[in-house]
Amino acid sequence: MKCSLCENRKAKRQCPAKGQQICPVCCGTKREVEIDCPSNCVYLHSGREYESEKIARTGQIPARTPRLWDERFAGRHYGVFLALWKVILSERDRFPELIDIDVQAALDALIQTYETLSRGIYYESLPSPAVQRSLYSALKSLLDEPSKELDVSRDRLKTETILDCLRFQKELAASIVLPRPKSRAFLDHLDGLVSGSELSRVEQPRIVLP
Repeated sequence: MKCSLCENRKAKRQCPAKGQQICPVCCGTKREVEIDCPSNCVYLHSGREYESEKIARTGQIPARTPRLWDERFAGRHYGVFLALWKVILSERDRFPELIDIDVQAALDALIQTYETLSRGIYYESLPSPAVQRSLYSALKSLLDEPSKELDVSRDRLKTETILDCLRFQKELAASIVLPRPKSRAFLDHLDGLVSGSELSRVEQPRIVLP
């Protein structure tokens, strides 16, 4: 049987996104590029592992701010992290087309907004695409109106604290997102973190990939 995409090579893999057999080459080159891969695809997971290891070997890991990656920082603000992740995943449920670059764009816009606020000049940097704007608004509503989900009181959630938490999310995303236009590696990582949040109440939360 020929690959349904290239119609040239032999089809060896069942593609859950296409519902057809495709060849390994098309699977590797078109994954999260032309193919909108579902998160439960075994080939997607193995491909991500390979690409992440390759990036690590070539030393292309993005720079990190040491104080934001200190375990004490994560422990102190884990309640804020978890609340942010839940909002992001809630938006993913509302907008299945949400991808990692949308999350990164929303985080960048929020950081710009709160940086102007920290300088005493409030200017809201709203992203243009509707899905990014919706995520931006949902996250900002959470941060501007702290609730019991944040596990902090209003007078403790300072602008600089918000900025540090957002900057950490940006650096975390940069360390996980793969250079594919439809990447959802970061979103799937957050899903795993939130799913394991019950365990993290007892043990130190594991936020970073090995």
